[in-house]
Amino acid sequence: MSSNSTQPQTPITGLEVPRAPHAGMLATSSQWKRAALMAKSASACRETNSDDSEDEVDTKRQIKYGSGFQAAKAIIHEYCDYSTIHGIRYLGEKKRPWLERLFWVSVFLLSIFTCFKLTMNIWDKWNNNPVIVSFAEKSTPVWQIPFPTVTVCPETKSRQSVFNFTNAYWQIRDFRGNVTGVKDFNEHDYLFYDAVSQVCDPPLHDIPVGDARRKGIEIIDTLTEVKPLFNDTFLDCKWRNSPTKCKEIFHKVVTEDGVCYSFNALSPAEIYRAEGIIPDIIFREENRLTTEWTVEDGYSLSANESTYPHRVLGPGAKAGLYLFMGGIEEDFDDMCRGPVQGFKILLHTPGEVAQTSRQYFRIPFDQEVLISIRPKIITTSDGLKHYEPHRRQCYFQRERRLRYFNTYSQTNCELECLANFTLSECGCVKFSMPHNVNVPVCGLGNLTCYNEAEDKLLVQEFNQSVATKADNVRGQTDCNCLPSCTSIAYEAEISQADFDYKTVAKKDKSEEDDEAKRQGMKMSRVSIFFKEAQFLTSRRSELYGTTDFLANCGGLLGLFMGVSTLSIVELVYFCTVRLISNLRMRRKTRKELSQAANKEA
Repeated sequence: MSSNSTQPQTPITGLEVPRAPHAGMLATSSQWKRAALMAKSASACRETNSDDSEDEVDTKRQIKYGSGFQAAKAIIHEYCDYSTIHGIRYLGEKKRPWLERLFWVSVFLLSIFTCFKLTMNIWDKWNNNPVIVSFAEKSTPVWQIPFPTVTVCPETKSRQSVFNFTNAYWQIRDFRGNVTGVKDFNEHDYLFYDAVSQVCDPPLHDIPVGDARRKGIEIIDTLTEVKPLFNDTFLDCKWRNSPTKCKEIFHKVVTEDGVCYSFNALSPAEIYRAEGIIPDIIFREENRLTTEWTVEDGYSLSANESTYPHRVLGPGAKAGLYLFMGGIEEDFDDMCRGPVQGFKILLHTPGEVAQTSRQYFRIPFDQEVLISIRPKIITTSDGLKHYEPHRRQCYFQRERRLRYFNTYSQTNCELECLANFTLSECGCVKFSMPHNVNVPVCGLGNLTCYNEAEDKLLVQEFNQSVATKADNVRGQTDCNCLPSCTSIAYEAEISQADFDYKTVAKKDKSEEDDEAKRQGMKMSRVSIFFKEAQFLTSRRSELYGTTDFLANCGGLLGLFMGVSTLSIVELVYFCTVRLISNLRMRRKTRKELSQAANKEA
């Protein structure tokens, strides 16, 4: 098109541009500059906003050409116009009356408050109560778990024929009371009295006698020497209805009750770490392979029916353990443990140390006792592994390392904590507590101290737990012995009846030789077995997992505000990407207008 074309020019809306200078005009150069800037601005607006509404054009003009306050206000209006959150668009409309704005502001704030309140309730449940204990989907057969470790402790701690503890107690008491004609003990008798007193009842500890420190091996050797003989204690044994030599299945162990005997227990090398294995507690070395069972993983796939630790294949007395036990009446001592004779029996998980001062069953003489076991197992789902232990209230094996034990359990942890606390309070530990070779062992002189230390620790744990506990959550303590995430407890139902073994022995003529041997003995029979072939396992699982928490929060946000994930992304977008783009566009436009103005000038 030539410059002499007579085609009409397109008019510019809202702006009158001079066609050509003539003599009648009195325009100045500044008017030309403003006209050029306005022409460029109007042209740019027409090109970019030709399809927009009048309000949108006005908003974008304010962002591009307005002052800082006008631009910020326009950006907010732009967000309100495009936001997908319910109610926001009514707050940004320019021509709404103030009463209507007040209504939507009130509704919007009420929705935010209600949504926040309900979301905090969900957060509290997710944070403080993330775990639910329920029954597993399938029952568990008894052959998937080990038969419990059965620890038997005779109530008679000292045979009267070897060391008469009753006479020794009164002799020392009379001698300390300056009774005429009473002689003092020699060193040998004092050592015996010192050792036996540590497994007797606390009321007998009123006589201040004995050394503050002893060698642990000396105490254990003395208790081994004076305890009832093994052959007099275990007369007959059966395992899974097969006669078995008792010496082959029972082994000596050290407990706070002295020297006891355990069936189906792990070896000391499997229970204790290298630091905790000391000569004082090692009585045996078994010629068998490493255990094919762990608490968390169960039996290995290669384990057969005769694996170790032992397991049964079904319920009933014939599938369990049978014990025929006895004791010689002339060896009974009523002073040390009171006028109750018989045995203590503990059922615990293999790998745990027996603590006879806790839960046990008493087996009296002249009784036949049936102990039917109902296992109680709690497992933990893998979904809880990423939770902190104090939230799920349990420890996995790899999360808590004990100093003396290879396997973590709440019982082992509490015993180790008690040993550490006793050492700090008394400067020594009881002979049955886990320790290394450099830790001194308490003698009779410190007996009162370590008994009181146990009570102090219980009070301290109670106070710390109460002070730090939250709802349904055990508080943090110095010991911090939470349960194992996978644990086995053996609950039992007991029934018993009189056992008239003397009448049976008289009628059984084939045992005439044994009758003379068993004169003056008292006997008991015990059968330990699983009650049912299958049992229900409890399982810890997520009550509110991450998915459940997000779903609940999303439901509340959608119900009260219509908010979704894209709404949040949209808000972030307007606060970052869109804001930066607007600022860059604003800076570019102002730069071009400035350059045009300078050029025309």
